[in-house]
Amino acid sequence: MEVRDLTFAYPGGFALQSVHLTVPAGTTCALVGRTGAGKSTLAKLLSRAVEPPPGTVFVAGQDVTATDVADLRRAVGVVTQRTEILAATLEENITLFADVPAGAVAGAVEALGLGEWVAALPDGLQTRLGAGGSTLSAGEEQLVAFARLLVRDVAVVVLDEATARMDPQTERRVTRAAQRLLAGRTGVLVAHRLSTTRHCHSVAVLERGRVVQHGERALLATAPGPFRDLLTAAGDGADDVAERPARFARAERRVLEPPPPPVRPRLSSTVLRTSFAHPRWGLVGAAGFLASAMLGAYGAVTGWLWGMLVGALERGATPWAEGAGLAASLLLAPFALALAFRTYPLWWSVVTLRMRLAVLRGQTMQRRLARTPAGEVVARALDSDRMVMYVDRWVDVVSGMVVVAVTAVAGRSVLAGAVLAAVLALSAAVSGLGAPLAGSAARVAGDARARFGSALVSVLDAARTVKLAAATDAVQAHLRRVDARRVAAIVREMRVRMLLEGAPALLVQAGVVTAWTLHLAGRWDLATTLLVTTAVSGSGWFGVVFGAAVTEAPVARRWLHAMTDLAGGADLVRVPPGVDLVEGTAPAPPAAGRVPLKRLSLEGVTAVHDDGTVGVHDVDLTVDAGSLVLLTGRVGSGKSSLLSSLAGLVDHEGSIRWNDLDVDDPQQFLRPGQVAYVGQVPRVLSGSFSDNIVLDHDARLHTALGTAVDDARLQADVEEAGGHAALVGHRGVRLSGGQVQRLALARALATEAELLVADDVSSALDARTEVELWEALRRRGTTVVGCSAKRSALARADAVVVLEEGRVAATGPWSELADRWGHLAG
Repeated sequence: MEVRDLTFAYPGGFALQSVHLTVPAGTTCALVGRTGAGKSTLAKLLSRAVEPPPGTVFVAGQDVTATDVADLRRAVGVVTQRTEILAATLEENITLFADVPAGAVAGAVEALGLGEWVAALPDGLQTRLGAGGSTLSAGEEQLVAFARLLVRDVAVVVLDEATARMDPQTERRVTRAAQRLLAGRTGVLVAHRLSTTRHCHSVAVLERGRVVQHGERALLATAPGPFRDLLTAAGDGADDVAERPARFARAERRVLEPPPPPVRPRLSSTVLRTSFAHPRWGLVGAAGFLASAMLGAYGAVTGWLWGMLVGALERGATPWAEGAGLAASLLLAPFALALAFRTYPLWWSVVTLRMRLAVLRGQTMQRRLARTPAGEVVARALDSDRMVMYVDRWVDVVSGMVVVAVTAVAGRSVLAGAVLAAVLALSAAVSGLGAPLAGSAARVAGDARARFGSALVSVLDAARTVKLAAATDAVQAHLRRVDARRVAAIVREMRVRMLLEGAPALLVQAGVVTAWTLHLAGRWDLATTLLVTTAVSGSGWFGVVFGAAVTEAPVARRWLHAMTDLAGGADLVRVPPGVDLVEGTAPAPPAAGRVPLKRLSLEGVTAVHDDGTVGVHDVDLTVDAGSLVLLTGRVGSGKSSLLSSLAGLVDHEGSIRWNDLDVDDPQQFLRPGQVAYVGQVPRVLSGSFSDNIVLDHDARLHTALGTAVDDARLQADVEEAGGHAALVGHRGVRLSGGQVQRLALARALATEAELLVADDVSSALDARTEVELWEALRRRGTTVVGCSAKRSALARADAVVVLEEGRVAATGPWSELADRWGHLAG
């Protein structure tokens, strides 16, 4: 692999300048340097994740820009800083739905030494992951990424901080597997944890986009220079701690008590309230449709006038009045229909928006709901037309009843109304017989739509991983299979619906025959017969909706219950106070108060995930205001679970006390502003630096912006990118993993929260930047509970908590713990 005079820059952002680098076949080169130096950008250029200038990057002597992208990515395997997990089984996540030889996945797992970890999962390789499945820590997700790489026969391996979120013990195990993988292959390793470079043949040190040192690793480690300085900052020689055997234990999984049955609205009350929402559009539009049905060519009024006209002609009279009335009726019908088309769609749109707003609020408010894949939430919300259509059915049912009444009054015969009513009632009865079948078909179709939405969103979230693995064809084939099941379910639903909706047409014809039979039998005169036959002929649609009101009830009820759950039990039709969907206005959120932290105490805290998995057991811990407490331990030891419970993201047993007062409602009390949470894989919005930090909050955060950026050690990066207004993300500057971590930290610091819960803010940082970061947090006086496997961070903590298999194994200053637990730090 060769890089020749490469100069590259993101628009308005960080640049690589005149980079020359050669990695001989079969050797491994480590790229090191401070965060933001350009290491990840250079790695991305090798696989054309970012397009390099022509004639600058060569693999096997061939310009990568002249190579087919799919062929290149089949030859170049990449593990990035962030691993995406699809909503699929562990085996499917490893193969990315490709057809791999039997036993290849199990072989990859064994080669990585992860057999115990897989056996500890609920269903082994068939354990479902992603939203709606088992939750993995960021370190465990990286294990999946390594297994993906091992099942592919690649020529070049690019590891971009691939072990950053693993504890050193797990990292050593995975590194040994990586060495077997790299044997006979060309490797490029991006590393901040310099212990991972020990088995590399060469090292290239980058600084501000330039290669400032390149040579054999053994020579550079002893000679004065940038690489030796990095080793010194990281603690040279500290990686020789004796290794202890690592074990993966099966996590305890409890059978949770079923939650109390949710209070769900009745379908009938929801239909009624939806009908009267925005009456100036809904009721006026419904009146317009009713008028057009009454006055049109097959309307009851038209039939009555037609009967009167024919009767007058039979008597030899001149029916000017009846003729004028008939003409007026036919001429007014289009105007009534135009009024309906002008107003009714507005009602339809606004009640649809009300329902979707309720779901949006439920998913984003502070109260935590059951985890639901984002794709399923979107699919269910977009299916809101199903509920509005059901309400529209009942609007038409009421209109049909009015037509029956008008027919009986105009014909001065209860029998006339009864014939029409019988047609509509029989339509409903026939549909009622098929309601179970229709409901079952619709439920299957709705679930199939939700599954496809979940699969599609999952794939889109992991699009980068799919592309870099050249797995696009296999993943598209998987989506086609899922979509085929969705289409088959929808086709079946439509067939059942068409079958049931065909019954009213037959009943309408039977009603017309009955009316003429009564006329021939002398029971009705010609005028009444014309009135009834005209009304019955025009009631075909009403027969359909009478039947649909019965067959669609189970589907509408199930959708209503599902949407109510997604909305957190909120009324789907009610609009929050001050919100005007028509004008697009809403009040500013109320200011949230806060309670200053003096002491945080945990007594017997056990963190229990939504699926019943117990993350940690019986944790006792005291954190004084202004102190720095760090958790450390192997992958899966419960660090993230404990931190999530401190942010109200995971339920807990035991006692969390804030200033010696029990936190009775952690979801509300441990809220943003009171507690700032930095996740393992923070997200960057497509906007400016300031947008990403302030998140459109009040002016108070703007005043804290500069200090937060400086304390997160991000100021130099912001200035180099063009200032606080510089765009980042897909539309602007691409940030490195370390820059993303520090951006998320600045976002948390800007809130000036009482407690900072940091589930990894330094795994992608070089040792020097990390030291500066912890010292800045110390000067700031922020109370921090976080986790780290970096020795430089643990040494600066007031207290270190060692977790093993979900329990506290030791607590104290790192200086007292290092002798026994030094193997956990790197």
